[in-house]
Amino acid sequence: MTPVVLALGGSDCEVLHSGFLGQPANAVSSVAYVLAGLAVWRRGGPAGPALALGAVGVGSVLYHGPMPAGAEAVHDGALVALAATVALAAARRWRAGTRPRVPRPPAIAVAALGAGIVANFVSRTGAPLCRPDALLQGHAAWHVLTAVAAATWLAAWGGTAAAASPRRRAPSRVGADRG
Repeated sequence: MTPVVLALGGSDCEVLHSGFLGQPANAVSSVAYVLAGLAVWRRGGPAGPALALGAVGVGSVLYHGPMPAGAEAVHDGALVALAATVALAAARRWRAGTRPRVPRPPAIAVAALGAGIVANFVSRTGAPLCRPDALLQGHAAWHVLTAVAAATWLAAWGGTAAAASPRRRAPSRVGADRG
C-alpha cells in the first residue's frame, strides 16, 4: 500500500516557486482541512477526527507552503492521526451500540470524494491536465473536495455522542415549566 500512497502525494503537478509559499495553490487550498475540522467540531461530530482533520490542514500548508524541515513528517503524521482517530471513534460508537454505528457517508461526501479522486488523477504530474504554472491546480481541488467529503461525513456522526457534547447548546427550556 505504501507505493500507492507515495504515488498519490508525490506528483502534485504545481511548480515550486521561490518565496514563502513554494506551491501557492496547494498551500492555500490546504486551509480547507482546517475549516473542515472546525465544521465537524461545531456540528457535534467526533472531536478526535475533527482535531486531526485540522492538523492535516496545518501539515499540508507547511508541506506545500514554507516547506520547513520536518514538514513532510507533520503532513504524513497528521494523515495517519486522522485515520487512527476515525478508526478509534468508529470503534467507540460500535462499543456504545449506537445506531447507526457509523453513518453512511452522505451523497455529497461520496460525490466530493469521487470528484477529488478524478481531479487528482487527471491533473497529476505527467497527466493530460497537468499545468504546473496554472493558478488552478488539480491537487488543490483534491484538497478542497476531500475536505468537504470528510467534513460532511464526520459531521453526520452526531447522534448519541453529539447530544451529550458540551459543544452543542442545550435546547431552550423557556416556558417548559408551565402547566
